[in-house]
Amino acid sequence: MILKRVALYARVSTDQQVREGDSVGSQLDALERYAKSHGYTIVDRYVDDGISGSLLNERDELQRLLDDIKADKIDIVCFVRLDRWFRSVRHYLNTQSILDEHGVSWVAIWESYETETPQGRLMINQMLSFAQFECENTSQRILRVFDYKKAKNEVLSGKVPFGYRIEDKHLVPDEHADTVRLAFETYIETNSMSETIRLTQGLGLPVTQRAMKHLLQNEKYIGRGYGHDDFCPAIVDKATFDEVQRLLAMNVRKGRIHDYIFSGLIVCNDCGCKMAGAYDTYKRTGEKYFTYRCTGYYRPIKICGNSKCPNEKKLEKFLVQNLERFAFEEVDVKDAKDTVDYGKLIEATERKIAREKELYVNELITIDEYRRDVADFQAQIIEYKKKQSENQSTGRDELKKLVGQNLADWYWTLDNKEKRSLWRSVIKEIRIGYDKEIHVVFL
Repeated sequence: MILKRVALYARVSTDQQVREGDSVGSQLDALERYAKSHGYTIVDRYVDDGISGSLLNERDELQRLLDDIKADKIDIVCFVRLDRWFRSVRHYLNTQSILDEHGVSWVAIWESYETETPQGRLMINQMLSFAQFECENTSQRILRVFDYKKAKNEVLSGKVPFGYRIEDKHLVPDEHADTVRLAFETYIETNSMSETIRLTQGLGLPVTQRAMKHLLQNEKYIGRGYGHDDFCPAIVDKATFDEVQRLLAMNVRKGRIHDYIFSGLIVCNDCGCKMAGAYDTYKRTGEKYFTYRCTGYYRPIKICGNSKCPNEKKLEKFLVQNLERFAFEEVDVKDAKDTVDYGKLIEATERKIAREKELYVNELITIDEYRRDVADFQAQIIEYKKKQSENQSTGRDELKKLVGQNLADWYWTLDNKEKRSLWRSVIKEIRIGYDKEIHVVFL
């Protein structure tokens, strides 16, 4: 007897979990009991937590499940109800075709369906049509409520920007408003995201560059929200806000004391996080030296044990001394056109544009945010298409060219920017773990 390989799929949207108590835990418990009672072998559990069923592209676990189905790892998919799996006839038909192609069946353990007869398939189509109708009606009701709230300058959810609190359904500045002003003023003074984070550390502000940038770009701090200039009281004056946007656009880094040669190239071999540039001082001489440290280790909640900080100067010497061996013996050397698939990058960026449109339609972002993000993505596509059409030399060609030019004779005459440009022309990434072993992957 061949045991069936089963995938357990669970999904909740946040509002439904609160409304019906239909939690991920209760779904998985029921699914595991069902699989055990039928003697199935559980391949994996796939959970989309807090994601609407209508946002198919954002259901990452569903996409992972479909990939496993295409890889012929699964015989049957189990979920508790059909609306946990599908939310429209289109979703059902598209997904069912993949299942049929790979001989995979499904079962909704809390409901009774069959797909062997025309009557059974008709029943599923009718049920999904009603589910889709209900979903669209709910969306329309929510949008009308949101429009009413926006007209009255009321908040749409309990999530508010740092420095504000909700009072009588409106945003008002709280005791952290001065901290927000300090962040804006610090960025203008230093032109450095890292310095802004360091100087405001401990005051409750974001500790990642991405979060800090999002804070500095939030128009609610000048009172603007959802197309209304008077949505809430301003914390920062418009002149200060506009100056910060100008500096962000220019990406000025006046606070940087060193141009890190391997910036963006070094990856922690233990956790896969990027290693960021850092510096320290020799106690005896007071001279600065520059290193790279794992961002997974040096964060408030550590996700990696790699505390080693490779020295930039020593890494340079290692690469220059071993370049000839790399050029003719390194097995990871590949053509640049083999390591960068610009067609896939273009397709991925186009999917991001489609997702932005979906976010805007569902009132999750403003029209200004939508236009800005789409413009950025379109600029990326233009750049990818340009690189796609260029006849670039391969990384191996560039590597052998450097060896033929006796790199060690002239490398040390370059400045850091020139060195960084040189290494980026031949290196895809440098992986260094806690054991300090260096693995170089060339383009």
